[in-house]
Amino acid sequence: MDRQNFEMLNFFIKNDALTLGEIQTRFNTSRVTIAKNIREINKELEGVARINVNKSKFYLVIENYAAIAKIQTNFLKQDLDFNDPDKRQAAILQKLLRQTDKYIALDDLACEMSVSHGTVNSDLRSLKQLLSFYDITVQARPNKGIKLHTEHRYSYAVAVRNIVAKYYDFDLALNQTLDKNLVEAIKEIDDNNDTVTTIKRNIAIVNWLKRQGIQLDEPSKLYHEVILDQVTENLSKAIFKIIGNDLTTGEWKFIFYPFNIKKLPISDKHLINQALVDVGELMKSVFPVIKEKLDVSLNFDRLFVELRYHLLFLINRAIYGVRSEGFISINVLNKYPVAAELAQETLNLMTRKTKIKFSKNEISYLGVYFQMELEEYMSSPVVYRIALLKPISNGMKKFIIEQLKELLNENLKVDLFDSQVELEKSSNKYLLIFSNNLPIENKSINRSPVIRLNSIFNQGTLRERLQISLVDEAVNNGYCRFDVTKFTGKGSYTERVKQLIAHEISVGQLKDEFLSDWIKREQLSSNILGDGVALPHVIDKSGLNRILVTVGLFDQPVTYDSRKVKVVFLVAIPYKLDVNLSRILSQVYDLIRIIATNGNIFNNLKNYNQSRGLIQLMEAI
Repeated sequence: MDRQNFEMLNFFIKNDALTLGEIQTRFNTSRVTIAKNIREINKELEGVARINVNKSKFYLVIENYAAIAKIQTNFLKQDLDFNDPDKRQAAILQKLLRQTDKYIALDDLACEMSVSHGTVNSDLRSLKQLLSFYDITVQARPNKGIKLHTEHRYSYAVAVRNIVAKYYDFDLALNQTLDKNLVEAIKEIDDNNDTVTTIKRNIAIVNWLKRQGIQLDEPSKLYHEVILDQVTENLSKAIFKIIGNDLTTGEWKFIFYPFNIKKLPISDKHLINQALVDVGELMKSVFPVIKEKLDVSLNFDRLFVELRYHLLFLINRAIYGVRSEGFISINVLNKYPVAAELAQETLNLMTRKTKIKFSKNEISYLGVYFQMELEEYMSSPVVYRIALLKPISNGMKKFIIEQLKELLNENLKVDLFDSQVELEKSSNKYLLIFSNNLPIENKSINRSPVIRLNSIFNQGTLRERLQISLVDEAVNNGYCRFDVTKFTGKGSYTERVKQLIAHEISVGQLKDEFLSDWIKREQLSSNILGDGVALPHVIDKSGLNRILVTVGLFDQPVTYDSRKVKVVFLVAIPYKLDVNLSRILSQVYDLIRIIATNGNIFNNLKNYNQSRGLIQLMEAI
């Protein structure tokens, strides 16, 4: 399997169903090439797994998980031909670790790896950036060469595990008796095969580093062990027989960290409670600052109770560079912008206060906890009015109400009218009007969309119309501002977003600092969602009590962060976010997703007339 097919296979393993657009965005290649790659992958994985397609979505069906794991491992650990820059960087790191007290000349590295001096320099630039996450630097001296340096030697073990061990085997090569005793001792504590593999690899890494003259020190004081020493007594004896007993405390902690990054039945309650006290003290200094950044009236005491165990093990994972799997994709998290913003800010503050670096994947899990609290915060009911125009049977009326309740999950007030004249006399504002007697297009009463009764049987279309109507109602009530700009001429993604922001500043909708806040936000993570959609979103400190949505349409797609962008939805989130605005913000993001995925609605957006309002997006859907 070649590199591109392997990367595509990994992409399917880490995601559920994928659209062709999402695959194209990720790999920046044509539909024909993707189809060819999928055929090749399916041929190579015959009897093991298969990429299927259902309703324009591709997904992976795995029949033999062990075989898939073996394919992943074997691919990464093929004999190095040094054509792969990642493999070269792992090789350079391994060579530097063999003599951390001496400088290595770049010419010697280039000669040993049979690559040019320029290639080594290019790899070093990438390696330095990679190692910065582990607080490891590459020091250089003229006429001498380069060597590694860190203030925390346990970081060497983490870097070996995450970078070098991908391409080089760290096996203990034990006889059958020693291996059996070791596995049994590990499983006394945690009967999980992944834990067994990780502990064995950790022992091998410690043993290898000791042979290079590197002894590991202890990690941050914020690292908490949650199992008692007597629990690991048998395992320690098994390890003595393999690599001796002259291990530092830091080396023992590195070997045993897999027991301390999750709650086990054997975890000690007293140690966990002690650790939670420290975590609580940390969050007492974090939550108030979050409150200053985004004024949401959450119950932070209740949130901490829900979040405390997760935070404890999140910190332990981060200290040893264990990255949680991104089970929740960025596209899913973007459904919950406020929760994502709160999670991002929490990690930023924790990094500043602890000097610990956290994986971006952790935002997903934190975001879930924040979203649960926000759901509690936004649980007050909202009453929406729906109008039904006769003739309509009682059975149909009941059916429509049930369908709408299921979609809205809110309280409904339904008014039944005998005639159009009676309906027009009503002063109420209706979210939707159902009738078979009125023209659907170019027809509204009090700006309420009028749709046919039979649309209730098409849940997809009904949901789209509901979402448009909800945001339109927010616009009409002054809680949302929705503007559309059509870009002309040439301009990059960054230039165009700056143009949108500058315009909103000029009309008094945003303050000058919004631009610098957006630049900082963009540096933290990409706001390109896929399907040609960019969703930059920033906290707005203007003090205006509304959600601002400024749409920018490119006449030709532009490339940013190796992905195509055809439309920008710039969202300004008010600093003070009450229940009403929080709900409307969620509705806005639902509408953005609908526009991005429905070609007819997107075409309506491209022909948007600012004077007609959002209802025009419903035309011909």
